[in-house]
This record gives sequence, C-alpha cells and structure tokens, in this order.
Amino acid sequence: MRRIILLPLLLLTLLLHAQTVHQYYLKDLSRDYVRILFAGDAMQHSTQFQYAWDTHTRRYNYEPNFRYLQPYIRQADINIVNVETTFPGYKYSGYPRFRTPDAFFYALTDAGFDIFALANNHINDSGQSGLQRTLKLMSQYPTMGAYINAEQREKQYPILIHIAGLKIAVFNATYGTNQIPPVAPNVVNYIDTEQIEQDIARSLKDTTIDLRIMFIHWGTEYQLLHNAYQHGLAQWLADLGFDVIIGSHPHVVQDQETLTAADGRQVPVVYSLGNLVSNQRWKNSNGGIIALLDINRHTKQIQNLQFVPFYVHKGSLLGEGDPAYPNTSNYYCIPTQDYLDGKLPFLLNETAVYELKLHHQLTNQRLQK
Repeated sequence: MRRIILLPLLLLTLLLHAQTVHQYYLKDLSRDYVRILFAGDAMQHSTQFQYAWDTHTRRYNYEPNFRYLQPYIRQADINIVNVETTFPGYKYSGYPRFRTPDAFFYALTDAGFDIFALANNHINDSGQSGLQRTLKLMSQYPTMGAYINAEQREKQYPILIHIAGLKIAVFNATYGTNQIPPVAPNVVNYIDTEQIEQDIARSLKDTTIDLRIMFIHWGTEYQLLHNAYQHGLAQWLADLGFDVIIGSHPHVVQDQETLTAADGRQVPVVYSLGNLVSNQRWKNSNGGIIALLDINRHTKQIQNLQFVPFYVHKGSLLGEGDPAYPNTSNYYCIPTQDYLDGKLPFLLNETAVYELKLHHQLTNQRLQK
C-alpha cells in the first residue's frame, strides 16, 4: 500500500519541479542548421516615444524601427533581444528611469522577436509594480533574467528550447540594477558566481541539452574593446560549460573572440552587440549589430557565427516610394551593407550617409580583430 501512495507523490513532485520547454520549428526545412539571432539593447529614450506618437491615429507607431531588419529576423528560427526598459502602463519617461509604452513591446513581437532578456541594469526602473507589470505584459512569450518569485525562476530558468532535434539552454544575468534592488519576492539574475555555478551544474546533469548560451549584461559603457574583467569572466563561463557567450550593456559594439575552454571546446564570445535602437546619436552608439548563430542540426555543433551591422537613422527617409509606408520621421534600423549595396528603397541625407558609412567601417574593424 505504501508504494502505491509514494509513486503518485513522486510523480507529482517531478511534475512540480519540471522546467518549461519551448518548442520551435525550422522556418526553412531545407536548411541543415538552426539559426538563432541575438539583438542588443532595445532602449526607449523620451524622444523615441515622442517620435513614435502618430497624431492622426492617436497611437504609438514603432513599426518603422525594425522594418529593414525584418528580412534577417524572418530568416532566423529564434530571435532573442535584450529589453532595456520597463512597461509600467503610465507616466512614460526616458533616461535615467525608462518607462515605456506597451506599443514598443508589441512592435518587437510584430517584428519577430520571440525571446526577451530582462536581466539588465534598468529592469527595476519602475519599481516592483513596474517589474511585475512588465512580466505580465510579456507572459505569453519566453522571458529570462527577472521573475515574480523564486518558484517561477525554478520552473522557467534557463529557457529550454526544442527545435529540429536540438535542445538548447539560454541563460541571462546582469552586473547590477542601478542600485535599485528587486523587492521580495521578485528575483533578478545577477552575475553571482555561486548562483551561476549552481545553475550550470543543474543544466549539465541534463545530458539531452546540446548547447548552453549565456546572454550577459556586463562591461564598461562606451568602451570599444572588452576589459580584463569581461575576458576573465568569459573564460570562467567557458570553463564551467557554456558554449556561447553573448554580451550587452556597453551601448557600443565591442570586439569578439573565440576562447578555448578547459575541456578543449572552442567558445565564441561576442563582448557587446551595441544598441538595437536608442536615441544615442554619437559615433559608435548610433547603431549596433545583430549576431546570427548557426547550429548544425546533425553534428549539433556551431556551424557559423556572423554579424550584420546596422545604423539607426533618426528622421525621415528620402524617396522611400512605397505608399504603404508614409515618409514620416521615426527611428529606422538600417543594415549598413544593404544600404551600401543599393538594396533598400530610399536615400539618406548626406550627414546620415556619412554616419552610416563610418559605423559600418569602425564596427567591422573591431569585429575582425
């Protein structure tokens, strides 16, 4: 009789502690690889939501932001972005406390982003109510790095992805939250080496996981090359068992390299993706990169890692031509090589062309070092 009682209890315990697994599907069945896209800091300074306001519809329109990145987003099977703002539902503001209209999140999902990293220094900008409302707004999508409580973190972290025979775990942590700690029972993932060791140890017990990715918020703002702390931490993460390390926070694109882990694995490190979209108009911050990671479906090894630099244009586009898209002032993420190759249906003014070319040149130089 005792065994009959214990078996259901054991099963119930396993179910209660089972982690959520997200199922994705290849967008192109002919490919022998899975493509994951990573984007940097999706920010919202006050000028951005002022530009997004449509006086005719009385709504915010962020669609122009990601219009020209969509071909890359649509080609990727999984799209991950760092959301560096909060969605409290009212009293919108920019720096230093980012409080953003919900329409910006919906624009990210409409563009094709489907996993949202929240462990960053601005996640607590709206206090406890803002963090909880942000999580509620995003509840239909996988999020990582911030949680209602420890129980939710236990179930949802790391994000586990099943796709085309691969199982991928994605982790997320931040160096801090601008001295605004989460209010209990809310939880934010910090770069706590003891906690990270526990998280990766639990993950390594699951031998069905093929790849472990750390999306980490670190580094020094506006520093163009990674620092010694980032390098040392990246090596430590690689030695622990992480297979890919992707960075955000510095608001500029930093360099990248491949580290050799203690067990001989080659671990690519992208130290900073730079901004996805922001109102930072100065050199090196007025754009960023998206990173495209290809994982072979058969060998389950990293097949390729490539970068797409883009420039963020503030204003209107000249001669865009498509009547479906009025020539209005907004923020546009413009892939630099596509523009230089004449593939896009508009022209930029002389100043913007100079800035785009400079961002293209300097970004590629850093990535090739």
